[in-house]
Amino acid sequence: MSFKAFDLANDVASLVSSINEVVSISSSIYSNDSNTKFFTNIASASAGSDLGGYWQTTFDASPTSSLSTALLDMTYGYATGSAFNLLITSTSSQNEKIKIYRQFASVLLGDPDSTFTINSTSQTECFFISIKRSLQKDEIKKGATLLILNQNSSQVSASDEGASVQFKQTVGGDYAPLKYNGTGSEIGQIWYNAGVIILSDNLAYPASVTWSGTKTLLESQSSSSINQNVDGLRRHIEKINFHNQTNLYSTVFFCRAGNSEFNYSSNPSFVDSNKRIRVTSGSNILTTRSYITTVGLYDANDNLLACAKVNKPITKSPDNEAIFRIRLDY
Repeated sequence: MSFKAFDLANDVASLVSSINEVVSISSSIYSNDSNTKFFTNIASASAGSDLGGYWQTTFDASPTSSLSTALLDMTYGYATGSAFNLLITSTSSQNEKIKIYRQFASVLLGDPDSTFTINSTSQTECFFISIKRSLQKDEIKKGATLLILNQNSSQVSASDEGASVQFKQTVGGDYAPLKYNGTGSEIGQIWYNAGVIILSDNLAYPASVTWSGTKTLLESQSSSSINQNVDGLRRHIEKINFHNQTNLYSTVFFCRAGNSEFNYSSNPSFVDSNKRIRVTSGSNILTTRSYITTVGLYDANDNLLACAKVNKPITKSPDNEAIFRIRLDY
């Protein structure tokens, strides 16, 4: 058995590659109440009470089924400086809305007292959609997110077109704006690493469009609970399309066998009783040859860490060289 140390500057390289899947969630899934589980603040609200609800989770089937998978969470919140927080009529789940906004501001902006800026305006009221980690994988691919919204009789789309080269970075990771038709005014943001979609409170909806029940979007925000606001959101998003992304980190080792290396074998049959190299039976080639079948990677203490097999023995002799490329993914 022969050993050779790596030249770390030239023989080892690190790579990052991505695997993407196309994900499309239609309104038939999340607009269906039977696929949605309502979570309440147990500390301040009794079971079944609309007050105290923090968020809704949408599943791909009934939440009570053992085969169903959670897809995303939807919720609504506003900052303490929001006009809705100062209105006398804004009493429904008021504390919960503030806590929701502060939580997302803390995680994504690094400060619970900060506010999100959408379309160059401080957005003190927002809808939040959190995609489950099992669905988004490591992150969401930049430039591949599309939302289709309905305004009762018409539809509009919003996307992060061009975000693959125009995204921004902050403490919460990479993010980019969601714009009408990809180039129009901003209606929200997509946070790729966190898997969070943030939508402004108005979504450019006309005042005449009903949001939840008989209330308009403005009326719903000023006097409705989180559950009622999210009900409207679920019924006004026709489709959410995105590409999830799994980041594959790899280390590539180039195992180089020069012409003067690895030409001998530790197998006892390689030499005769006089320690002379045996010539292969029937061969007229008198130079030494070996056949490489396995490449092992060892640490500094000679502990075997990884083992690679070739698909067929590789002939090695003083008149040739070989390079074995070994890739470890993790």
